[in-house]
Amino acid sequence: MKEPIQLPVALTEELLSHAELVAQVFLQAMYTSIGEKLLDELAESDLTYSQMQALRYLHTHRRVTVGDLAEGLNISYPSATNMVHRLEKKHLIRRVANPRDRRQVGLSLTDAGAAIIQRVDHERRQRFASVLAQMNQAERHAFINGLSAFIRAGVESGILKATDVCLHCGADADPNCPLVEMHAVETCR
Repeated sequence: MKEPIQLPVALTEELLSHAELVAQVFLQAMYTSIGEKLLDELAESDLTYSQMQALRYLHTHRRVTVGDLAEGLNISYPSATNMVHRLEKKHLIRRVANPRDRRQVGLSLTDAGAAIIQRVDHERRQRFASVLAQMNQAERHAFINGLSAFIRAGVESGILKATDVCLHCGADADPNCPLVEMHAVETCR
């Protein structure tokens, strides 16, 4: 059995438990209320959260193959192939042959797929903004700075691997991303 982590004096077991609880509630809120349930509310109930992540990945990346999608979403190649097939049947993505190499097939969003991304992202952003608007300016800054500090501390200590927590936002990479600021990810995929 591993030795328990020795906490610095100021980081008590009670504080650690409370921080863990708050983080879990935050993640649950982001995943359900501002993520998964949003799809149901926007009448996209036949679209899973994973499929939405695939659409978002295709939206932010150019020249994506099934292998790229699998790597970007950290799923197996067969899982990515199945997802592509299901999204194709829903007319949300299409396969595009490479004119220079017919063996290589790319993926792109259809107009319907792009419209879903825009609609869901707009509503998600509105909900997030509504919550942030309930906080005063100091609380908003503390929230952002606290999350950024957590990411930096995790990556710098080696506990978090930058390539694992990177959102792979590709062309939409934000220079204010804590990973970009740290130069922890050379290029966002």
